[in-house]
Amino acid sequence: MTNRYHSISEIMDSMLFSEITTPPKKAPKVQYDPEVEKFLEIVDFVKEHGCEPRKVPTDLVERSLASRLIGIRKDPERIKYLKQYDEIGLLENKQKEVKIPEISSIEDILNNGSSELLKGNLSNDTTSSIFDTSSLQKVTTMPEYVAKRKRIKEFEKYEILFNKCHREITEGKRKILPFKNEQDIHENSFYVLKGVLLYVEAVGERQKIKGKTNARLHCIFENGTESDMLLRSLSAELYKHGRRVTDNEDNLLDNVREDDVSTGFIYVLKSLSTNPEISSMKNLYKIGFTTGSVENRIRNAENESTYLYAPVKIVTTFQVYNMNASKFEKAIHHALANNNLDVSILGANGKMLIPKEWFVVTLEETQRIIDEIVMMVNLYD
Repeated sequence: MTNRYHSISEIMDSMLFSEITTPPKKAPKVQYDPEVEKFLEIVDFVKEHGCEPRKVPTDLVERSLASRLIGIRKDPERIKYLKQYDEIGLLENKQKEVKIPEISSIEDILNNGSSELLKGNLSNDTTSSIFDTSSLQKVTTMPEYVAKRKRIKEFEKYEILFNKCHREITEGKRKILPFKNEQDIHENSFYVLKGVLLYVEAVGERQKIKGKTNARLHCIFENGTESDMLLRSLSAELYKHGRRVTDNEDNLLDNVREDDVSTGFIYVLKSLSTNPEISSMKNLYKIGFTTGSVENRIRNAENESTYLYAPVKIVTTFQVYNMNASKFEKAIHHALANNNLDVSILGANGKMLIPKEWFVVTLEETQRIIDEIVMMVNLYD
Protein backbone atom coordinates (compact mmCIF):
# COMPACT_ATOMS: atom_id res chain seq x y z
CA MET A 1 0.00 0.00 0.00
CA THR A 2 1.32 3.46 -0.89
CA ASN A 3 2.45 5.56 2.08
CA ARG A 4 0.24 8.53 2.88
CA TYR A 5 1.85 11.73 4.10
CA HIS A 6 -0.27 14.40 5.69
CA SER A 7 2.19 17.25 6.07
CA ILE A 8 5.16 18.83 4.32
CA SER A 9 7.42 17.73 7.20
CA GLU A 10 6.50 14.06 6.70
CA ILE A 11 7.30 14.35 2.98
CA MET A 12 10.67 15.96 3.68
CA ASP A 13 11.61 13.08 5.99
CA SER A 14 10.58 10.40 3.49
CA MET A 15 12.28 8.66 0.56
CA LEU A 16 9.89 10.53 -1.70
CA PHE A 17 11.75 13.78 -1.04
CA SER A 18 15.01 12.22 -2.18
CA GLU A 19 13.31 11.07 -5.36
CA ILE A 20 11.99 14.58 -6.03
CA THR A 21 15.42 16.14 -5.70
CA THR A 22 17.22 13.53 -7.81
CA PRO A 23 18.66 15.53 -10.71
CA PRO A 24 16.80 14.65 -13.92
CA LYS A 25 18.70 13.39 -16.90
CA LYS A 26 19.24 16.06 -19.48
CA ALA A 27 17.16 15.44 -22.56
CA PRO A 28 19.07 15.49 -25.82
CA LYS A 29 19.09 18.96 -27.33
CA VAL A 30 16.78 19.45 -30.28
CA GLN A 31 18.89 20.65 -33.15
CA TYR A 32 17.60 23.90 -34.58
CA ASP A 33 18.42 24.29 -38.25
CA PRO A 34 17.98 27.95 -39.26
CA GLU A 35 18.24 27.10 -42.97
CA VAL A 36 15.25 24.75 -42.73
CA GLU A 37 13.24 27.13 -40.55
CA LYS A 38 13.83 30.01 -42.96
CA PHE A 39 12.62 27.89 -45.87
CA LEU A 40 9.56 26.70 -43.91
CA GLU A 41 8.71 30.33 -43.28
CA ILE A 42 8.47 30.81 -47.07
CA VAL A 43 6.28 27.70 -47.31
CA ASP A 44 4.00 29.05 -44.58
CA PHE A 45 3.75 32.38 -46.38
CA VAL A 46 2.62 30.70 -49.62
CA LYS A 47 0.07 28.58 -47.75
CA GLU A 48 -1.34 31.59 -45.93
CA HIS A 49 -1.37 34.07 -48.82
CA GLY A 50 -1.94 31.76 -51.76
CA CYS A 51 1.01 33.06 -53.78
CA GLU A 52 4.80 33.28 -53.67
CA PRO A 53 6.33 36.27 -51.86
CA ARG A 54 7.11 39.21 -54.14
CA LYS A 55 9.58 42.07 -53.94
CA VAL A 56 6.95 44.63 -53.02
CA PRO A 57 8.46 47.89 -51.72
CA THR A 58 5.72 48.38 -49.13
CA ASP A 59 6.25 45.11 -47.25
CA LEU A 60 9.79 44.49 -46.02
CA VAL A 61 8.94 41.05 -44.65
CA GLU A 62 7.52 39.79 -47.95
CA ARG A 63 10.39 41.39 -49.85
CA SER A 64 12.89 39.57 -47.63
CA LEU A 65 11.14 36.22 -48.19
CA ALA A 66 11.13 36.78 -51.96
CA SER A 67 14.88 37.48 -51.99
CA ARG A 68 15.52 34.41 -49.87
CA LEU A 69 13.52 32.17 -52.25
CA ILE A 70 15.44 33.54 -55.25
CA GLY A 71 18.72 32.82 -53.46
CA ILE A 72 17.71 29.24 -52.70
CA ARG A 73 16.63 28.58 -56.27
CA LYS A 74 20.02 29.77 -57.54
CA ASP A 75 21.93 27.34 -55.31
CA PRO A 76 21.71 23.63 -56.33
CA GLU A 77 23.17 22.49 -53.01
CA ARG A 78 20.53 24.36 -51.01
CA ILE A 79 17.79 23.01 -53.29
CA LYS A 80 19.05 19.46 -52.75
CA TYR A 81 19.19 19.96 -48.97
CA LEU A 82 15.75 21.60 -48.67
CA LYS A 83 13.91 19.39 -51.18
CA GLN A 84 12.62 17.04 -48.47
CA TYR A 85 10.85 19.98 -46.76
CA ASP A 86 9.25 21.30 -49.96
CA GLU A 87 5.68 20.02 -49.66
CA ILE A 88 4.19 22.52 -52.13
CA GLY A 89 6.69 22.32 -55.01
CA LEU A 90 8.52 25.63 -54.59
CA LEU A 91 11.81 24.01 -55.64
CA GLU A 92 10.54 21.94 -58.54
CA ASN A 93 12.65 22.17 -61.72
CA LYS A 94 11.36 24.91 -63.96
CA GLN A 95 11.33 24.36 -67.72
CA LYS A 96 14.19 26.05 -69.51
CA GLU A 97 13.25 29.11 -71.46
CA VAL A 98 12.81 28.31 -75.19
CA LYS A 99 13.02 30.57 -78.14
CA ILE A 100 9.57 31.25 -79.57
CA PRO A 101 9.36 31.84 -83.34
CA GLU A 102 8.80 35.41 -84.34
CA ILE A 103 5.14 35.91 -85.17
CA SER A 104 3.98 38.92 -87.16
CA SER A 105 0.94 37.62 -89.03
CA ILE A 106 -1.82 35.02 -89.14
CA GLU A 107 0.20 33.17 -91.78
CA ASP A 108 3.12 32.81 -89.34
CA ILE A 109 0.79 31.20 -86.81
CA LEU A 110 -0.60 28.80 -89.43
CA ASN A 111 2.86 27.94 -90.77
CA ASN A 112 4.44 27.31 -87.36
CA GLY A 113 1.46 25.64 -85.74
CA SER A 114 0.44 25.80 -82.10
CA SER A 115 2.90 23.06 -81.10
CA GLU A 116 5.81 25.16 -82.41
CA LEU A 117 4.59 28.08 -80.38
CA LEU A 118 4.28 25.96 -77.26
CA LYS A 119 7.64 24.21 -77.79
CA GLY A 120 9.08 22.09 -74.97
CA ASN A 121 7.74 18.57 -74.62
CA LEU A 122 4.67 19.47 -76.62
CA SER A 123 6.41 19.97 -80.00
CA ASN A 124 5.61 16.41 -81.13
CA ASP A 125 2.15 16.28 -79.63
CA THR A 126 -0.34 16.73 -82.47
CA THR A 127 -3.18 17.10 -79.99
CA SER A 128 -1.67 20.14 -78.28
CA SER A 129 -3.24 23.52 -78.75
CA ILE A 130 -2.37 27.06 -77.81
CA PHE A 131 -5.71 27.03 -76.01
CA ASP A 132 -4.65 24.08 -73.82
CA THR A 133 -4.02 25.52 -70.31
CA SER A 134 -3.35 22.20 -68.56
CA SER A 135 0.39 22.92 -68.33
CA LEU A 136 -0.07 26.29 -66.66
CA GLN A 137 0.65 26.60 -62.96
CA LYS A 138 -2.52 26.45 -60.96
CA VAL A 139 -3.28 29.44 -58.77
CA THR A 140 -3.70 28.55 -55.13
CA THR A 141 -6.94 29.83 -53.66
CA MET A 142 -6.33 32.77 -51.36
CA PRO A 143 -7.26 32.14 -47.72
CA GLU A 144 -10.50 33.69 -46.54
CA TYR A 145 -8.69 35.56 -43.79
CA VAL A 146 -5.17 36.96 -43.35
CA ALA A 147 -4.04 38.37 -39.99
CA LYS A 148 -3.16 42.06 -39.98
CA ARG A 149 -1.98 44.35 -37.22
CA LYS A 150 -4.44 47.04 -36.23
CA ARG A 151 -4.68 49.75 -33.60
CA ILE A 152 -6.18 48.41 -30.39
CA LYS A 153 -8.95 50.17 -28.50
CA GLU A 154 -8.63 50.73 -24.76
CA PHE A 155 -4.90 49.99 -24.77
CA GLU A 156 -4.54 51.47 -21.26
CA LYS A 157 -5.25 48.17 -19.46
CA TYR A 158 -2.51 46.43 -21.48
CA GLU A 159 -0.09 49.31 -21.03
CA ILE A 160 -0.12 48.60 -17.29
CA LEU A 161 0.95 44.99 -18.01
CA PHE A 162 3.78 46.12 -20.30
CA ASN A 163 5.07 48.64 -17.76
CA LYS A 164 4.97 45.97 -15.04
CA CYS A 165 6.86 43.51 -17.29
CA HIS A 166 9.55 46.11 -18.08
CA ARG A 167 9.95 46.82 -14.37
CA GLU A 168 10.27 43.12 -13.50
CA ILE A 169 12.89 42.65 -16.23
CA THR A 170 14.86 45.58 -14.78
CA GLU A 171 14.55 44.13 -11.26
CA GLY A 172 15.77 40.73 -12.45
CA LYS A 173 12.49 38.98 -11.72
CA ARG A 174 12.11 38.14 -15.41
CA LYS A 175 14.80 37.09 -17.86
CA ILE A 176 15.05 37.40 -21.63
CA LEU A 177 16.12 34.06 -23.11
CA PRO A 178 16.50 32.62 -26.62
CA PHE A 179 13.32 31.33 -28.23
CA LYS A 180 13.82 27.61 -28.97
CA ASN A 181 10.47 25.94 -29.55
CA GLU A 182 6.91 26.85 -30.49
CA GLN A 183 5.86 25.00 -27.31
CA ASP A 184 7.31 28.05 -25.51
CA ILE A 185 4.28 30.05 -26.70
CA HIS A 186 1.64 30.14 -23.96
CA GLU A 187 -1.24 32.34 -22.88
CA ASN A 188 -0.39 35.31 -20.64
CA SER A 189 3.27 35.27 -21.70
CA PHE A 190 5.62 37.97 -23.01
CA TYR A 191 8.06 37.89 -25.94
CA VAL A 192 10.38 40.35 -27.66
CA LEU A 193 10.00 40.56 -31.45
CA LYS A 194 12.34 42.89 -33.37
CA GLY A 195 12.88 44.92 -30.22
CA VAL A 196 9.15 45.30 -29.47
CA LEU A 197 7.59 43.65 -26.43
CA LEU A 198 4.47 41.60 -27.21
CA TYR A 199 1.95 39.87 -24.99
CA VAL A 200 0.10 36.68 -25.99
CA GLU A 201 -3.25 37.15 -24.31
CA ALA A 202 -4.94 34.03 -25.70
CA VAL A 203 -4.14 30.85 -27.63
CA GLY A 204 -7.03 29.39 -29.60
CA GLU A 205 -7.78 25.72 -30.05
CA ARG A 206 -4.76 23.86 -31.36
CA GLN A 207 -5.49 21.89 -34.53
CA LYS A 208 -3.32 19.58 -36.60
CA ILE A 209 -3.12 20.58 -40.25
CA LYS A 210 -1.03 18.31 -42.49
CA GLY A 211 0.63 16.85 -39.43
CA LYS A 212 1.59 20.23 -37.94
CA THR A 213 -0.08 21.88 -34.97
CA ASN A 214 -1.36 25.42 -35.35
CA ALA A 215 -3.64 27.80 -33.50
CA ARG A 216 -4.94 31.35 -33.79
CA LEU A 217 -3.40 33.75 -31.25
CA HIS A 218 -4.42 37.11 -29.83
CA CYS A 219 -1.23 39.17 -29.60
CA ILE A 220 -0.90 42.65 -28.10
CA PHE A 221 2.14 44.79 -28.98
CA GLU A 222 3.50 47.52 -26.72
CA ASN A 223 3.17 50.02 -29.58
CA GLY A 224 -0.60 49.84 -29.18
CA THR A 225 -1.44 47.36 -31.95
CA GLU A 226 -2.95 43.87 -31.92
CA SER A 227 -2.97 40.86 -34.23
CA ASP A 228 -4.55 37.43 -34.35
CA MET A 229 -1.66 35.79 -36.21
CA LEU A 230 -1.13 32.03 -36.31
CA LEU A 231 1.04 30.25 -33.74
CA ARG A 232 3.48 28.91 -36.37
CA SER A 233 3.77 32.35 -37.98
CA LEU A 234 4.74 33.94 -34.65
CA SER A 235 7.06 31.02 -33.91
CA ALA A 236 8.87 31.50 -37.23
CA GLU A 237 9.29 35.22 -36.55
CA LEU A 238 10.59 34.61 -33.02
CA TYR A 239 13.12 32.06 -34.32
CA LYS A 240 14.63 34.78 -36.52
CA HIS A 241 14.08 38.07 -34.73
CA GLY A 242 12.81 37.32 -31.24
CA ARG A 243 13.35 36.07 -27.72
CA ARG A 244 11.08 34.88 -24.95
CA VAL A 245 10.54 36.56 -21.59
CA THR A 246 10.36 34.25 -18.57
CA ASP A 247 7.51 34.46 -16.09
CA ASN A 248 7.98 36.44 -12.90
CA GLU A 249 10.33 34.31 -10.81
CA ASP A 250 8.16 34.91 -7.76
CA ASN A 251 5.56 32.72 -9.51
CA LEU A 252 7.92 30.06 -10.90
CA LEU A 253 8.71 26.68 -9.37
CA ASP A 254 12.40 27.53 -9.68
CA ASN A 255 14.62 30.30 -11.01
CA VAL A 256 14.96 29.52 -14.70
CA ARG A 257 18.37 29.60 -16.30
CA GLU A 258 19.15 28.97 -19.93
CA ASP A 259 20.77 25.61 -19.19
CA ASP A 260 18.05 24.39 -16.80
CA VAL A 261 16.24 21.15 -17.59
CA SER A 262 12.47 21.25 -17.99
CA THR A 263 10.92 17.99 -16.79
CA GLY A 264 7.25 18.64 -17.47
CA PHE A 265 4.17 20.53 -16.31
CA ILE A 266 2.03 20.36 -13.20
CA TYR A 267 -1.50 21.41 -14.14
CA VAL A 268 -4.66 22.33 -12.25
CA LEU A 269 -7.97 21.59 -14.01
CA LYS A 270 -11.62 22.32 -13.33
CA SER A 271 -14.30 19.89 -14.51
CA LEU A 272 -16.99 21.12 -16.90
CA SER A 273 -19.11 18.05 -16.18
CA THR A 274 -22.89 18.43 -16.23
CA ASN A 275 -23.22 15.61 -13.67
CA PRO A 276 -24.82 17.25 -10.59
CA GLU A 277 -22.55 15.23 -8.27
CA ILE A 278 -19.56 16.95 -9.86
CA SER A 279 -20.84 20.37 -10.91
CA SER A 280 -22.24 21.08 -7.45
CA MET A 281 -18.86 20.66 -5.73
CA LYS A 282 -17.10 23.93 -4.96
CA ASN A 283 -13.31 24.10 -5.24
CA LEU A 284 -13.02 20.70 -6.95
CA TYR A 285 -9.79 20.48 -8.99
CA LYS A 286 -7.68 17.83 -10.64
CA ILE A 287 -3.93 18.18 -10.13
CA GLY A 288 -1.88 16.22 -12.63
CA PHE A 289 1.40 16.00 -14.51
CA THR A 290 2.45 15.74 -18.16
CA THR A 291 5.72 15.91 -20.06
CA GLY A 292 4.05 17.41 -23.14
CA SER A 293 1.65 20.30 -23.59
CA VAL A 294 -1.33 20.35 -21.25
CA GLU A 295 -3.64 21.20 -24.16
CA ASN A 296 -2.72 17.99 -25.95
CA ARG A 297 -3.03 15.96 -22.75
CA ILE A 298 -6.66 16.97 -22.16
CA ARG A 299 -7.75 16.99 -25.82
CA ASN A 300 -9.75 13.76 -25.41
CA ALA A 301 -10.94 14.43 -21.85
CA GLU A 302 -14.60 13.57 -22.42
CA ASN A 303 -13.59 10.02 -23.37
CA GLU A 304 -11.24 9.33 -20.45
CA SER A 305 -12.21 8.18 -16.98
CA THR A 306 -9.38 10.15 -15.35
CA TYR A 307 -11.24 13.32 -16.45
CA LEU A 308 -14.61 11.92 -15.35
CA TYR A 309 -15.71 11.52 -18.97
CA ALA A 310 -16.23 15.26 -19.31
CA PRO A 311 -14.39 18.23 -20.79
CA VAL A 312 -12.13 20.20 -18.46
CA LYS A 313 -10.83 23.75 -18.23
CA ILE A 314 -7.19 24.62 -17.55
CA VAL A 315 -7.03 26.77 -14.42
CA THR A 316 -3.26 27.14 -14.20
CA THR A 317 -0.03 25.34 -15.11
CA PHE A 318 3.44 25.26 -13.59
CA GLN A 319 6.50 24.36 -15.64
CA VAL A 320 8.90 22.25 -13.56
CA TYR A 321 12.67 22.67 -13.82
CA ASN A 322 15.51 20.63 -12.30
CA MET A 323 13.21 18.31 -10.37
CA ASN A 324 11.55 14.98 -10.97
CA ALA A 325 8.16 16.36 -12.04
CA SER A 326 6.37 13.03 -11.62
CA LYS A 327 7.59 12.69 -8.03
CA PHE A 328 6.80 16.36 -7.46
CA GLU A 329 3.20 15.65 -8.48
CA LYS A 330 3.13 12.71 -6.07
CA ALA A 331 4.35 14.94 -3.23
CA ILE A 332 1.53 17.41 -3.87
CA HIS A 333 -1.00 14.57 -3.86
CA HIS A 334 0.36 13.25 -0.56
CA ALA A 335 0.28 16.71 1.03
CA LEU A 336 -3.36 17.09 -0.07
CA ALA A 337 -4.36 13.55 0.94
CA ASN A 338 -6.95 14.80 3.42
CA ASN A 339 -8.61 16.80 0.63
CA ASN A 340 -8.84 13.88 -1.79
CA LEU A 341 -12.28 13.45 -3.37
CA ASP A 342 -13.67 10.28 -1.81
CA VAL A 343 -16.81 9.36 -3.74
CA SER A 344 -17.95 6.83 -6.31
CA ILE A 345 -19.55 8.21 -9.46
CA LEU A 346 -21.54 6.39 -12.12
CA GLY A 347 -19.71 6.96 -15.41
CA ALA A 348 -21.27 7.46 -18.83
CA ASN A 349 -20.39 3.85 -19.69
CA GLY A 350 -22.41 2.54 -16.75
CA LYS A 351 -19.35 1.68 -14.63
CA MET A 352 -18.61 3.12 -11.21
CA LEU A 353 -15.67 5.56 -11.07
CA ILE A 354 -13.46 6.25 -8.07
CA PRO A 355 -11.83 9.55 -9.11
CA LYS A 356 -8.10 9.91 -8.58
CA GLU A 357 -6.06 13.11 -8.51
CA TRP A 358 -9.19 15.14 -7.76
CA PHE A 359 -9.14 17.32 -4.64
CA VAL A 360 -11.59 19.59 -2.85
CA VAL A 361 -9.22 22.43 -2.02
CA THR A 362 -8.93 26.16 -2.69
CA LEU A 363 -6.45 27.41 -5.26
CA GLU A 364 -4.77 29.45 -2.53
CA GLU A 365 -4.12 26.31 -0.46
CA THR A 366 -2.82 24.46 -3.53
CA GLN A 367 -0.42 27.33 -4.27
CA ARG A 368 0.76 27.34 -0.65
CA ILE A 369 1.53 23.60 -0.75
CA ILE A 370 3.47 23.95 -4.01
CA ASP A 371 5.42 26.95 -2.69
CA GLU A 372 6.39 25.08 0.50
CA ILE A 373 7.64 22.05 -1.40
CA VAL A 374 9.65 24.25 -3.78
CA MET A 375 11.11 26.20 -0.88
CA MET A 376 12.24 23.00 0.86
CA VAL A 377 13.75 21.69 -2.38
CA ASN A 378 15.68 24.93 -2.83
CA LEU A 379 16.97 24.74 0.74
CA TYR A 380 18.00 21.14 0.13
CA ASP A 381 19.99 22.21 -2.95
